[in-house]
Amino acid sequence: MRKLFGYFLGLFGLTFYIFIAAGLIEAFLPEHIALQMVVYAVAGLGWIFPAMWVIRWWYRPKNTEDN
Repeated sequence: MRKLFGYFLGLFGLTFYIFIAAGLIEAFLPEHIALQMVVYAVAGLGWIFPAMWVIRWWYRPKNTEDN
């Protein structure tokens, strides 16, 4: 169940991140194509860190206690 939840969390999170990043970049840099390319490249790498957290959580072993 964790993998299914992690999959949808990653899918919706990345979609949300793309729309927010693109909206902010277009709002603040509407006419600077060269600067937009640099900012899009940095923003494109920025989603990796939250995705790493989700993937680590996804593959973390379940807590099992021997009672």
